[in-house]
Amino acid sequence: MVEVKEEKTFDEQIDILKSRGLIINDKEDAKFVLSNVNYYRFTAYLLSFKNDDGSYKEGTTFEEVYDIYRFNKEFRILLTDLLGSIEIVFRTYIAYTLAIKHGACGYLERESFKDEKFYINFLTALEREKSNNSDKLFIIHHKEKYEGKLPIWVATEIMTFGMLSKLYSNMLPEDTRYIKNNLCRANTLLVKSWLQSLTQVRNQCAHYGRIYNNNFRIITIKNEYKKYNLDNKKIFSYILAMKHLTMDKLIWNSFFIKLQKLINDYNNSIDLKLIGFPNNWIEILAK
Repeated sequence: MVEVKEEKTFDEQIDILKSRGLIINDKEDAKFVLSNVNYYRFTAYLLSFKNDDGSYKEGTTFEEVYDIYRFNKEFRILLTDLLGSIEIVFRTYIAYTLAIKHGACGYLERESFKDEKFYINFLTALEREKSNNSDKLFIIHHKEKYEGKLPIWVATEIMTFGMLSKLYSNMLPEDTRYIKNNLCRANTLLVKSWLQSLTQVRNQCAHYGRIYNNNFRIITIKNEYKKYNLDNKKIFSYILAMKHLTMDKLIWNSFFIKLQKLINDYNNSIDLKLIGFPNNWIEILAK
């Protein structure tokens, strides 16, 4: 049986970091950080500073790594806000489209979707979410008054982002076209792909995960961006998709301004290549 590593005290964690070449100017400050940020979580931000032998590049300090951690935190909050806006709009339009075209509970019928296997799995997932949200007042109300049957505009409120993206992908072509035509400047296949890809980023943000120097699943980018040789596993390519899924220009402009300020604030600490940002990223996002 393989044994896991033994736990280490904060002092021992600091000794390990120092033994690998990390410069720690203030041990007490470092202990405070490690007591608030899991050691395993913190050392993930050291990956780009690591040599092949496991040591850290000469001159690397605890403080600069913690700056990257703080950048990631602020970046994640900014992305979460934009993703939330996209999610709410798609919840609204999916519910509206299915209700207008198929009736309040037409989404419970097989004929409303392309794929039978999806339909069966969708109903199972919906029942699970109804159970997970059984203490919510609106679920209790519909259980008592309508035998638990939820109209689509209520059902979408308990669906996960992953469920929403799969639901959109399996709606009838005329329904997805209607939503796409009202929401964004991209073809239906791209929108389906983007929503599925963004589920991963959304989950990473929701679980306080690392965006910096992280590879996500490959996202399809519009042809107009291919000339820039972007890394479509990095967050910048995802931001391009978010731009085209954000129809409210005020929301996008607010995000863009905050993003520029954030990058500027941490310009001396971060490597833009590790989040897929090209040198002309402002020009690209401003178009």
